[in-house]
Amino acid sequence: MAMNSTENLNRTAEPISMPAPLFEPTRATSIRRWDGARRTTTNWDSIRRDPELWFPSGDCLVHFYAQGHSRRGASLRLSLAAIESSNCGPLLQKYSAKVNAESPSTASDHSSSSDQDYFNDLLPPAKHELFIPAPPGLSRDGSFRFHVTTRNFFAWMFEKPLVGERLGDSLLSLLDRMNDFRGDEDENIEDILAYMDSQEYTDFRRCPDHALAILQFAERHELLELWRDSFCHCAGMSNELQSSDEFE
Repeated sequence: MAMNSTENLNRTAEPISMPAPLFEPTRATSIRRWDGARRTTTNWDSIRRDPELWFPSGDCLVHFYAQGHSRRGASLRLSLAAIESSNCGPLLQKYSAKVNAESPSTASDHSSSSDQDYFNDLLPPAKHELFIPAPPGLSRDGSFRFHVTTRNFFAWMFEKPLVGERLGDSLLSLLDRMNDFRGDEDENIEDILAYMDSQEYTDFRRCPDHALAILQFAERHELLELWRDSFCHCAGMSNELQSSDEFE
C-alpha cells in the first residue's frame, strides 16, 4: 500500500555531523528525552550511566563496550529476570557473560560511582553482565547513536521514555533493534505500538512533535490507520509544524 504525504510533510532523516568524541559530555547536548505524558522535551546526557535504568536491586550490569575493552563501568543495572521474560534470546546468547568475583568491570562499576550520589558502594554485587559494543567500522557518531538505541531498547523494556536526536528516528531505530535482539517482527510491531500508547506518543493533540514522529513511523511501516490519524493532526497543526524538531 502506498502512502505518500505532501512535500511539506516529508521528514526523511539525513545524517547529522557531530564531531565530538564518543561519551564526551558536549556530544550529548543534542540528545533529547521525550516525556510523552508530561509533553516535555529536555536535554539528556546520561549515556555513561542512566539513573532511570539503574535499579539498586538489579542483578545484571549492561556495558556499552566489548568485554575487557574498558574499565569505564556499566551504564545500566537491570533485572535479568525481566530481560529473560521479554523474549530476548538473541540478545542474551550474543552478549551475556558471567560476573567474576575479581571482575575489573565490577570494580570499575563501584569506583566510577563515587561522584554521583545515586550510586554507592553498598549495592549488592551483580551476578550477570551484558557487554554490547557498537559494530566495528562505525564512526564515533554512529557508535554513539548505536549506544543510544541500545539504551532505548531497555527503556522500552522497562517502560521509560525514549531519548535521541529526533523522536521519529528513535522509534524506527528502536524497532530495528527489537528485531535484532528479539526476532519475531510481528510481535515487535505489536509491542512497540503498545509502548507508544503507554508513553502517550500517540496523543497528538496540540503536539506537532508526536504527530510528525508517528507519521514518519507509520509511513515507513505502512500502518494505514495510524498514518491517517497522525496525518490529519499534522494537517490541523500545519502552522505549527515548522517549529518542531521533527519537521523536514
